[in-house]
Amino acid sequence: MFFASLLFGISASLDALLVGIGYGIRGTRIKLWQNLVISLITLLGTCLSVGLGHRLVRLLPGVIGDYAGSLILILLGLYYIVKWTISFLRCDSGETASENPGHEMVSASVSIAFPCLKLTEVLVLSLTLSLNNLSAGLSASLAGLTLLPAAVSTLACSVLFLFAGNRLGRNPVLQLAGKGAEPISGGLLIGLGVMQFFL
Repeated sequence: MFFASLLFGISASLDALLVGIGYGIRGTRIKLWQNLVISLITLLGTCLSVGLGHRLVRLLPGVIGDYAGSLILILLGLYYIVKWTISFLRCDSGETASENPGHEMVSASVSIAFPCLKLTEVLVLSLTLSLNNLSAGLSASLAGLTLLPAAVSTLACSVLFLFAGNRLGRNPVLQLAGKGAEPISGGLLIGLGVMQFFL
């Protein structure tokens, strides 16, 4: 269960890495208190979705309740990989980065980037990352993931990824990792779904 929770935390927090890189590239520093606020609000959204999933699983018939979450996780992972592949192929065809769905999060972060984040930007960013985690949290809980390990893993990964992305945003290796956030996240979700399917 620890490994499954860690996989979920990493997958749910890869958007934070991408956002951190986006701000780091622009030279915008995310302060420690801002990082904590963003991570805690993201954690709240994750906890709500996991809690909702545990309530829903009681309403579903036995077989559906056992396997629905795993199948949703696998489908969600496939969606992220297919989405990234399409955007990658479009980019190779000569389309601009603004037309590439895989760079929406970076584009959004760059467009609101300032030398120092304002409180409203911190809140908007927090809510955006929380919404990104809702579907994954819901399906993970349907697959049998427990709340506490998932919450701890999500919080730790979110703080770490935001910090690392922001500090090393100009590092080519980390930029490459950020560009691959969607397929990596998709692969982790598929792995989590397969793991939970057989547990």
